[in-house]
Amino acid sequence: MAARVIRLNPEADQILTSVSDSYNGDASAALSDLLIAHESIEAFLEEIESANAAKLIRQRDSAERDFARGHSIPWEQIKRENGL
Repeated sequence: MAARVIRLNPEADQILTSVSDSYNGDASAALSDLLIAHESIEAFLEEIESANAAKLIRQRDSAERDFARGHSIPWEQIKRENGL
């Protein structure tokens, strides 16, 4: 097992402290599991992106064509329509 000194900003420290509560206060175990989960999530996202690459490319190309033709929706309208 490797030992490291890690500096966390206040927000990350608060999150780690909160997650550590689920590990009986063991920040090392919490951080280890978070890193492993992160790797799994990254692999899952890459798999989804790869499986849908053709569709994503078509959507991007369509959006770029629409934008080039002057078909766009102002950001404020998008936010309003989506309750943001």
